[in-house]
Amino acid sequence: GDEITTSAGARLEIQFDTYNYLRLAENSYLKITTLRDEGVALSLPQGTLSLRAFEFNKDKTFFEIDAPKTTVAVQQPGTYRIDAGDARSTEIRVTVTENGQARVYSENNGSSLRGGRSMLIYLDGNYAGEWETSDAALYADEFAGWSTERDDLIAKRFRDSYYDKYYDRDIYGADDLNEYGEWVYSKKYGYVWRPFKNTTASYADWSPYRYGHWRWIPPFGWTWVNDEPWGWATYHYGRWIYVDREWCWTPYASYRPQRSWWSPALVVVTYSGNLICWYPLPYNYGYYNYNQTTIIRNTIIRNTTVIVNPTPSPTPPVAPTITQIDRNPNLIPPLQWIPTNGVVAVDASEFGRDKKGFTKVPTDVAEKILSKVPDEKQNPSLPTIRDLNGKVSRDIITETPKIAKVDSQVKTGVIVREAGVSMNEKLQKERVLDNRPPLEKNADTFVRNSQNPSKTEVRDTGAVKRQEQDSDGVTPVKPTRQNPVRDADDTPIRSTGGGKTDRDQTPVKNQRTEKTERNDRDDNPPVRVPQKQEERSEPVKPPVYVPPTRNDDQPVKQQPQQQPKKEEQRPQEQEKPKADRKSVDKDG
Repeated sequence: GDEITTSAGARLEIQFDTYNYLRLAENSYLKITTLRDEGVALSLPQGTLSLRAFEFNKDKTFFEIDAPKTTVAVQQPGTYRIDAGDARSTEIRVTVTENGQARVYSENNGSSLRGGRSMLIYLDGNYAGEWETSDAALYADEFAGWSTERDDLIAKRFRDSYYDKYYDRDIYGADDLNEYGEWVYSKKYGYVWRPFKNTTASYADWSPYRYGHWRWIPPFGWTWVNDEPWGWATYHYGRWIYVDREWCWTPYASYRPQRSWWSPALVVVTYSGNLICWYPLPYNYGYYNYNQTTIIRNTIIRNTTVIVNPTPSPTPPVAPTITQIDRNPNLIPPLQWIPTNGVVAVDASEFGRDKKGFTKVPTDVAEKILSKVPDEKQNPSLPTIRDLNGKVSRDIITETPKIAKVDSQVKTGVIVREAGVSMNEKLQKERVLDNRPPLEKNADTFVRNSQNPSKTEVRDTGAVKRQEQDSDGVTPVKPTRQNPVRDADDTPIRSTGGGKTDRDQTPVKNQRTEKTERNDRDDNPPVRVPQKQEERSEPVKPPVYVPPTRNDDQPVKQQPQQQPKKEEQRPQEQEKPKADRKSVDKDG
């Protein structure tokens, strides 16, 4: 449901996950229709976008873009660009590079577009729905060059990252950490990330979850938005720990889920008088949902590589959930792992009103907070947006932006899109196959392999399974093969001449009945086996005609003597009148 616009001279980049990056050029309008683990669907009524998919598997997910009267479905990794124009445009262009491949559907057609090709699609006029293809290199511009520079930078950053070594690929954004810190090894936690001292030196008394603000983002609720440029991964995955009098970040807690899930924030919330306090969730504590709203997560689990390296040895016990904390009085309070400067607070009357205003909790108050094991019964949740009675800053609550230049009347896509579902298969059946089943292989049709003549392959014709019909639409009855007419001695009869003979009358059936012959043919159908041609070292000589030997017993036919031909006397040509000859010459 999010909508993003760019003004003149503006550009932006969206990172959907570890591998998919999208860029918008100036004067563009993008709407996010579906954003799930199953796939992504976007709508581009106007403007230009460029999608770079470094890795993509169409069998596990989908990525589709609806443009004016067009739908583009990504099939494999590559670069995809769509120029949708504006509301007055009568054509759009789809370009595929970097070995990509896409299925492009218009209102009456569907085709595949491979890497290195560009497709111009007509929207109106006599050629509406048709297209022309050309070389993609002809349409490179400044926006394409900027996108290429971004791809090179991301590829370099990805090569220098530690995916599948210190963290798995579900923790996207962790490749930003290399510029701001280093990975060090600790005996208790394994490899952890430690920010450089000059990275946090500009923040007074820096600690996690201190510099930033809480923003209300449905359906998750209060979400932490950090001020640091490297905090996407560190504030939404793993845990912050205090090692050797320094704050460090570990991608994992003491327990290892099947995959790494994004969280609005990993903190413990509590109250102290009129203060709302929070501090980083300890390493051995389970996830604590401080919001009174339910976090919506997908049940689809991808196959990810389990990273064993960050897990300390020996493995710590499985962390309890927040519902088990009050049942286990032997849990150690967080004071052992969290220093007092890790507690951040704000006055309850000021919460949600401004981005700033966080205060440092006195040491004695912080020690009191950290010496208690968190309990759900002691109001561990933040107030909801309704509890604030509308006293919320515009910088904190998410509201619909004012769109200055957007033509929302432009129709995008070929058919009405269903949220969360891929339209590729449905469009392929309707636009390509015309709701007919695809063609099945016919084992009776053979074609000889040119490389191996003895091997035959099946070659089918057509794209769909065709059903023969008469002109009136009625399926004809399959004709029955008639038996050849034979004489009593079973000698095949081959009629000659064009006149009607006695044999043109009703043929006499053989001794076997027609039913017996049909059963014999059904039980023992003729099998055609292609014969292998013999290779000859010498050219084949044509056959020499040998006249048949004369039988002396037969009478010899006497040839009559030829009489000399008499010279035919041609009649003398009568002389025509002069007038006629002149007339002939004149006409000739």
